[in-house]
Amino acid sequence: MIRVAVLCGGFGTRLGDLTRDVPKPMLPIGGRPYLERVVETFVERGLRELVLLTGHLAEVIERHFEDGARFGAHIVYSREREPLGTGGALRDARDLLGERFLLTYADVLRRFDYDRFVQQHRGNCLAVYPRVSVGNTDVDAQRVVRFDKRAPKLPYIDAGFSVMHGDTLDLLPKSGACSFEEIVFPALASRGELEAEIVDLDFFDIGTPDELARTKAALEDS
Repeated sequence: MIRVAVLCGGFGTRLGDLTRDVPKPMLPIGGRPYLERVVETFVERGLRELVLLTGHLAEVIERHFEDGARFGAHIVYSREREPLGTGGALRDARDLLGERFLLTYADVLRRFDYDRFVQQHRGNCLAVYPRVSVGNTDVDAQRVVRFDKRAPKLPYIDAGFSVMHGDTLDLLPKSGACSFEEIVFPALASRGELEAEIVDLDFFDIGTPDELARTKAALEDS
């Protein structure tokens, strides 16, 4: 069994007042919270064990999804008591994640064969797509050879999901806020321990007002 870790704790500051009283993943798209659609993409591929890593307005998410049963899932929660970044949130959830976990973000929606992805890649693997405007990843022979958010001209950018072994969390500091992506991905790449799968650009995002508008226009009737 593999669990899906969904990072849900961000403040959504780029969306301004829209996320003052509603956490970004719960913004309505077509009459239902966006996060319902994200959860659905995993359930429909048979990945029903989810860990939602909540933070900002956590109670809104937890009250809506409860144990996940009415969405065909089994959902547990790891709630930040203070902002800890993606690394700190995952470190705190370690006991819930198991030996391997699929990592994704609550503001990214992609219809994808996640079941095949986790079966095919038995090591650590980052999904990437070719750079459109900025990039953060370089790939050679199906391996990530460099990950650097401060090098925007790299040829690929991470696609918002990866499969990770639980022991990758040992690379994080023992306490304090930190970024999983900026610590773990570069470390694994430097050791040749991060596979890469190149995927297409067919996904939705709600991280910015422009992306939210595009996603609403595409999904309002679905």
